[in-house]
Amino acid sequence: MRTACAVLLVAFLGLATIVATSPPDYLYDEEAYANYVPLLHQHGLAGEFLVSLTGAAGPLYAFVHFALEPVTDLLPIRMRLVNVAFLVVVAGILAAWLKRRSCSDYLAASASILVVPMTWVLAGLALTEMPAMVFATLSLYMQLRGIEALEKGRPPLGWFVAGGIVFGVAIWGRQSYLVLVAVPVLLALLDRKMRIPALVFFGIAVAFAVPLVIAWGGFVPPTDEADEGLSPVHGLISLGYAGICFFLLAPRLRWLGQKSSIVVAAVAVVVIASVNASLGIVVGYPLQSFVDRFLPASAMSAYGILYGSLLLVCGIAFFVWMVRTTWQRRDDLKQVTINIGLLCVVLSPALIGNFYSSRYTAMALPYLILAAQPWRQWGWMTSMTAVVGCGLGFLSLQGYFQTS
Repeated sequence: MRTACAVLLVAFLGLATIVATSPPDYLYDEEAYANYVPLLHQHGLAGEFLVSLTGAAGPLYAFVHFALEPVTDLLPIRMRLVNVAFLVVVAGILAAWLKRRSCSDYLAASASILVVPMTWVLAGLALTEMPAMVFATLSLYMQLRGIEALEKGRPPLGWFVAGGIVFGVAIWGRQSYLVLVAVPVLLALLDRKMRIPALVFFGIAVAFAVPLVIAWGGFVPPTDEADEGLSPVHGLISLGYAGICFFLLAPRLRWLGQKSSIVVAAVAVVVIASVNASLGIVVGYPLQSFVDRFLPASAMSAYGILYGSLLLVCGIAFFVWMVRTTWQRRDDLKQVTINIGLLCVVLSPALIGNFYSSRYTAMALPYLILAAQPWRQWGWMTSMTAVVGCGLGFLSLQGYFQTS
């Protein structure tokens, strides 16, 4: 574990350094979201503010950076460093829960948030996911405390009221978190004592979401071009990324299975790759600028098909395994909350019709860390995947900065 901890410490220092020395101009979607603050100055908390938003996310980002404006002056580097600080807050909340569960590795486990490559982009750019994730993580902590209270014979309602309010704030940051209202409903089906807390939590979440829906006439600002239609392919891609990240967090040789399982998996890859090559269901080009240096143009198409096929295999396998292990542990309401919450967020890109970003999958980060915790075994493989995950995250974020 010491080696992995050293890797994670170096990774965090690397993240802070690369952000502190990043380009001084807004990049990609940063400008559209930074514009939220001047719009808040202009309109105040009126309905005009909500309908004037220039991005797909809700108004939480504006409130956060309005409050921090005396510190950041809305300068891009300082705003990015705010997200680095929020990443520390998320890790701290996760560490608090893991310590409460008597996990001796609570600091290393929470710091493994950096092993998920997409974390680096979320925390390294001045985007909207990190503020919302802080409140989503805090809500998850409160829900778990409520279930813990129920198991000890104490009333859980207070925890779910507080968790619902905090969750509502998260919805105002990223509306896709709204899918998590399904989790308490499922808990109520598993344990009738959860019916009132689940109903109250659901009601609070809806109360927060309704003003946005009324103002926008939907779940995104009317000026945005996001398509709210269904896209099962995006859900499959997201499952694939989640499966890969789960393996990076909890690498174990037994995941590879016995020889018979390996043969079945190999056949599945061949079959899915053949279907994918014919239909082009999922095609991806990760680290394209780097791969271009080594592969001829004629081989790039095969590279995209192969990568897409591997995502499909990983996604399907991860979904089946997660459903199976959750069913086996259905008497553990805390683990059900974590696992089902993970699947809900990971599958939420299926509700976005015209675009997918791995950032959407990364919004499941707190659930992913806690879901992987029971399966993590510290050793040489954990250290190796920590290096791989942090390295990919570094390259990804550096790619954003270098192409600016």
